[in-house]
Amino acid sequence: DEKLARVAGRQHGVVARLQLLRAGISAKEIRVRVRRRSLLRVHRGVYRVGHRAPSLEATYLAAVLAAGEGAVLRGRAAAYLWGLVRGSPPPPEVLVTSIPRIKGVMTRRTRHLNAADSAVCRGVPVTSVARTVVDLAPELPDSDLARVCHEAGVRYRLTPREVSAVLERRPGTS
Repeated sequence: DEKLARVAGRQHGVVARLQLLRAGISAKEIRVRVRRRSLLRVHRGVYRVGHRAPSLEATYLAAVLAAGEGAVLRGRAAAYLWGLVRGSPPPPEVLVTSIPRIKGVMTRRTRHLNAADSAVCRGVPVTSVARTVVDLAPELPDSDLARVCHEAGVRYRLTPREVSAVLERRPGTS
């Protein structure tokens, strides 16, 4: 179906119920497609379009869509997507302004995400490179954090000034 393909094609084959409704697909049509398995439920209100083997981007985007408006991928998952860390892909971790419970997705709550602290990487809303580095700082050993900072500097020309700007926007982190 053209309407469905238009929405899913821009998003690694992942769609949210609200997006389907906005595209003119009725609630009844959504239920029929779920029964026929042309829409596969990933999270509440989030579906993959007809494929069982999602890409990493599809998995991460599904978690972000399930978390709602304004949510972004964060932490190690964001760092992995940016190419700042190596190894196996970490599970999705999402920064949200509400507290949804999403099976298989760790969520962190924030009161407000400054627009300068979010970006899109490979089609997935994520924390900016600078915000990702700041978020990882308390979680990583110094040697791993140094590697992340080096990668961020080489790949994205991240500067200490950009990191300081993130810290200034986040009370209690400087």
